[in-house]
Amino acid sequence: MKLIFEDGHSRTIKTKEEIKFSSFSSYHLIIITGRAKSENQLGDHVTDDEDLIVKLNNKSFPKLGSDGLIDSPTAFSGGKLHNLSKTVYFLTFLEGEDHEIVLETDKTPGTATFESLRVYALNPVEKLILEPKIQAEDGDRRPWISFALDNLALKSIALTLTYSHRKRDSDDVKIKIDGKTQGNLLQIIKYFLWRFVGSLLPWATPTKTETQIFEINLPEGLHYVELEADRTPTLNKLIIDFGKILTTPEGERIPTVDNPKWTGSFYNDTEIILLSRAIYGEAGGESEKAKTAVGWTIRNRVEDSKNRWGTTYHEVILAKYQYEPFNDPSGKSFKKITQPQLNNPLEKQAWLDSYKTAELVFFGKEADPTDGANHFYVPSNQPKPDWADENKFTIQIGATRFYKL
Repeated sequence: MKLIFEDGHSRTIKTKEEIKFSSFSSYHLIIITGRAKSENQLGDHVTDDEDLIVKLNNKSFPKLGSDGLIDSPTAFSGGKLHNLSKTVYFLTFLEGEDHEIVLETDKTPGTATFESLRVYALNPVEKLILEPKIQAEDGDRRPWISFALDNLALKSIALTLTYSHRKRDSDDVKIKIDGKTQGNLLQIIKYFLWRFVGSLLPWATPTKTETQIFEINLPEGLHYVELEADRTPTLNKLIIDFGKILTTPEGERIPTVDNPKWTGSFYNDTEIILLSRAIYGEAGGESEKAKTAVGWTIRNRVEDSKNRWGTTYHEVILAKYQYEPFNDPSGKSFKKITQPQLNNPLEKQAWLDSYKTAELVFFGKEADPTDGANHFYVPSNQPKPDWADENKFTIQIGATRFYKL
């Protein structure tokens, strides 16, 4: 999971605000925290609660079974929140480079508060593991955390929470999945709608950290998981099992290993596909070790502690004049990487091997044979570059020399 964008500047959303960021085709996790006030908190002359809704790339997330946005699990509704903090997690596939988040309130001027935003690009995963460690602000029963899963299947979800028995009012947590409340396992009528009930804990051990697993097996679609809180429970950990590896959604025109034809924008490539193109262009006809070495020099740039080349594979690979196959759109190398000739058995195998190497490097399943190198060149193809300091030479693999700068 890679942090793509962050906005921690708390501010009031008067009417509407657009937040723009750049990324690449991938599943993304978007986390927004905010709050909204009830009509009583807004003043004597106000006759309606304040509401703040969120849209992603012009896509809205309504309440299931309706078009309503204000009562959606992804909205910040003042009548329920009473100005307490709520966090919404969106899990969705974003295609291409430019993206937009729209925050819109129904009051003019409004006082709804945006507190923070974080956007992560996800690696291909079957299970998403998060450790948010979010403690609810002290208050009565109200929305606390929501998860919106966009066009995804949902096999199961595991929640680890800490809650306590208190003298006057204990911590409680209600769980809703697609609007259906997951009742108390003890079937106690008084607490039936609350899954985690602090007042049922013994005074000898008044605080408990507990994990519960919900086997759901929902098909692909829009799904919501909602947590409501009473007092101050803490969500420690969350594991979402999708039942399959998330790579690209079916039906999307996103380049894949079997259909790598370029769309006209490298930002439609996933990071693994883009890394595959780089390896294929630089070392497609070389040995497996040489392919791995080229892949690792790129990864080493991505992970450089001084951030000298960028923090994503797109930033590193697409930087100007860094990797020859990407430099000249009219050149043979560019044509090769943008449209691998899969009808040619030798080229097809070179492409498939490059993709396999990219996966191994990306997930760290193949060790770095270059001892941390981040530069390479082939002496027979070009004069010795200025940066090729022999004191920083690490290894030669085939005809390629590697350097750690």
